[in-house]
Amino acid sequence: MSCLNIFLRVFSLLFSLFFTLSVYATQKNVAVIIPLEHAAMTQIVAGIEESLKAIDAKIIVKNAHADSNILLAIIKQIKDQDIDVIIPIGTSACQTVISHIPNKPIVCAAAKIDNKNLPLVTGVNDEIKITDIINKLSFLQNITLIYSSSEKVISEVEEMESYAKKNNISLNLKMVQNLNDLPVAVKNAPENTQCFVILKDHLIVSGINILKQEAFKRDIPIIASDEGSVISGATIAVGVQEKDIGLKVGNQAKQILESIAPKDIPFQNMDELTLFVNLKSFIKQKILTKENLAALPFTKKELEE
Repeated sequence: MSCLNIFLRVFSLLFSLFFTLSVYATQKNVAVIIPLEHAAMTQIVAGIEESLKAIDAKIIVKNAHADSNILLAIIKQIKDQDIDVIIPIGTSACQTVISHIPNKPIVCAAAKIDNKNLPLVTGVNDEIKITDIINKLSFLQNITLIYSSSEKVISEVEEMESYAKKNNISLNLKMVQNLNDLPVAVKNAPENTQCFVILKDHLIVSGINILKQEAFKRDIPIIASDEGSVISGATIAVGVQEKDIGLKVGNQAKQILESIAPKDIPFQNMDELTLFVNLKSFIKQKILTKENLAALPFTKKELEE
């Protein structure tokens, strides 16, 4: 082999090595923290991935499995890694990340956060009041609200209690600490319950199949607070399309990766509401009618599991 050929091969090898190293040196890393895996999380992550596809960012998805200790371990790990942007999903996860990582850009997804004094924090709020749909179904006078012990839902539960009191609604509250409590809680709901209501409550949403079994036995609907719950089997919900949350959040992360400061990216509200209907679950109940749904002032989207 001639000296020229050897030189060319060595040069080609060195060039390839340099190019590979330069790609890894410039590649951006985005950490997405999901509180618990379910349909809504899958949709949000899909939106994030789609938004960041153009810049070829590496997306690392971490699942906290609804465990605060696992969440803290993830945060500790991310804190020491070369992560350019962190995207926690949900108010509780966002608050925890913000309190433990003050020096990295954070884009909060599906979270209600006051970022007034947080220059490294932006995001998208999708908090929809459950009363937005309940007050348009005034014939529902006996409701069972099922919720977890999560701090995130306390204010929503209190708001629902206040609404029920003002409107002479019989509201039965069932709080569960873990999924093992859920079967007993739903079975002990009053016989005259017209519907099960659930919030954007990750623990309860992950147990939607347990709720479905009892709801189907009673011929009553499950009224939820997000698209993901309806995809998983709840009867109806008024909310925003989860993938749209991911698209907006991903776009905010993209702006940060393109050197725009988080403080210069406004916190956005999702306010284009959609009525989500699970067709299979709808026909399993006898409380809501097609006429009831047609009268609701929302764009309707029919879903199937």
